[in-house]
Amino acid sequence: MSVLSSDDNAGSFGSDENPKPPNQVVDDFHENSDLDARAESQHHTLGPSPTQAAPGNHRHDGGDSALLLEGETISGSRATDAWRISVNAILVRLGAVDNSTA
Repeated sequence: MSVLSSDDNAGSFGSDENPKPPNQVVDDFHENSDLDARAESQHHTLGPSPTQAAPGNHRHDGGDSALLLEGETISGSRATDAWRISVNAILVRLGAVDNSTA
């Protein structure tokens, strides 16, 4: 295990050592890391919660990331096409541009 030089006030590694600390030293420093506690945490695991990072192969199926339309509710009567207005509003909230005409 690398040790910080006691005669060096800057706390650098000794001149005969690799300038990068060994893996175990890095692991020791990260043992109490702020993991997934908040969005600003230094480290995040992969998963569906708000403070986790989504994996690159996520599917928005609620398993490995948030469900794509989670929290959205389609409303309105199908008899009057009010439900289409509801679906349109959801899509606009998700970033779609509404260029539809009457």
